[in-house]
Amino acid sequence: MKTVPLKDVCQISMGQAPDGSSYNDLGEGFPLIAGAGDFGPLSPKPKKFTTEPTRVSEVDDVILCIRATIGDLNWSDKAYCLGRGVAGLRPDGNKLDKHYLWHWLTSQKDFLFSQGTGSTFKQISRSTIDDLQIPLPPLPEQKRIAAILDKADAIRRKRQQAVKLTEELLRSVFLDMFGDPVTNPKGWPQAPIKEFGMVMTGNTPSREKPEYYGEKIEWIKSDNINTPYHYLTEARERLSEEGQKVGRIVPAGSILVTCIAGSPECIGNVALSNRDVAFNQQINAISPFEGIDSFFLYSQILVAKKLIQGESTESMKGMVNKGKFENILLIKPPIELQKKYCGIFKKLEVLSHKNDKAFNNSATLFTSLLQRAFRGEL
Repeated sequence: MKTVPLKDVCQISMGQAPDGSSYNDLGEGFPLIAGAGDFGPLSPKPKKFTTEPTRVSEVDDVILCIRATIGDLNWSDKAYCLGRGVAGLRPDGNKLDKHYLWHWLTSQKDFLFSQGTGSTFKQISRSTIDDLQIPLPPLPEQKRIAAILDKADAIRRKRQQAVKLTEELLRSVFLDMFGDPVTNPKGWPQAPIKEFGMVMTGNTPSREKPEYYGEKIEWIKSDNINTPYHYLTEARERLSEEGQKVGRIVPAGSILVTCIAGSPECIGNVALSNRDVAFNQQINAISPFEGIDSFFLYSQILVAKKLIQGESTESMKGMVNKGKFENILLIKPPIELQKKYCGIFKKLEVLSHKNDKAFNNSATLFTSLLQRAFRGEL
């Protein structure tokens, strides 16, 4: 298939930061897109505005993130000021279909990331974008390919939304049954975390003893807790049988909470363990006592993340030590009500698994079509 440099069929506008004194959050001037943090699901959701815009997008421009999370995309649904973390791409409508461009850029995300340079924040340059070789079939063929990919992508997004709605439903059920644990509007009895279960802080077996690391048991880190699926993700690193003897181990049914993190927002991330695991010192784990429902306890911490964050040290790197953590007050409604919630949790979990499987299948199909499309096989 014929390819051409992107600059030959697309107007490329690299973002530029406005003067800092022009920023405001009052809605005055142009909404400012500084980077992918201002992206929404399809169109931007910026938090700041500027009265002195530098580079400005037009409706239907494709906005490409060029630093940090390189390769993320958004549609420009109105005029935005483009900050230095993004670029605006405006295809020549006589040569390049905008939807075809969007999908082709999606297929290039890994390549774009590999072209990033810089030590603190990786960034791709203007010349990298200019010289990208885009396959260019005739315009009607571009539109045909884009229409197929649009349909596949729409299915993928709907499946993704179904997963999200199931998670939101779980939160709504908890709040309806128990209220917000932070404010306790229903006046439930309260107790410190240490009365719900045994609290343990993880550790790191000495790196000077490589025999501590092997294949015996997973060694969980905070990244394994940052999951949308309730349960810990699989750890890449494991301890050996010797390492297990000096590591900290908790059984299946335990609840693991991030209590030391590089940013305060990650404090209070929580996940369930469905197998025995070891874990590091960034994590406090609760192994529920008999008579305490682990699904209820997990959900309470999930909903009341602010309670954990409220005990964090005020620093760039948040921390909640074991003493503070185990004395955080949680609500303690009757066990019968906890078990009723557990039954609902399990039903919604089954639905979530079905939705997740459907999403994964649709995502696999979309990726396959994307690869075939730009090899000329669609």
